[in-house]
Amino acid sequence: MLETFGSTLVNYHLVSELEDAPNKIRIREGRLEAHQPLVIAPDNLAEITTEGLGEEARAYLEYLRENEENLRILRYGYHLKSDHFSEQIVTDRLSVVTERVKAAVLESGDKFAAVLQGVDSPWDVALVELWRQEVMRSIGKNIVELHGRGKL
Repeated sequence: MLETFGSTLVNYHLVSELEDAPNKIRIREGRLEAHQPLVIAPDNLAEITTEGLGEEARAYLEYLRENEENLRILRYGYHLKSDHFSEQIVTDRLSVVTERVKAAVLESGDKFAAVLQGVDSPWDVALVELWRQEVMRSIGKNIVELHGRGKL
């Protein structure tokens, strides 16, 4: 779950088979930092950038700013940190390597670790999907906690 009032660091372990190299498995490890959700209210909708959006989208944002006094949007952001990034290639079956990585993560007791199995290219899509799933899992709790502290 993503923190409501602070950043969350997720230590990811992404396991993928190399393209055109059966049983050559790449293990990538690094950090995904999810930022504290930002509450966007009508009075700060102007802060939303509209680059690449048409006039209708800008007009709708203006309408919301003027007419939706109780509108609240949670905006989540993340940052891929390369300061703890590493990768290695091993020879074995994908399922075996994935299970080995999962067992090592469980043994480490790291409550902020995630093990993913994905494609080798574009591998970072798996991280975006991890972030999206964590946002979806966390949004209910984040809303309750923000409301409880009078932030919504």
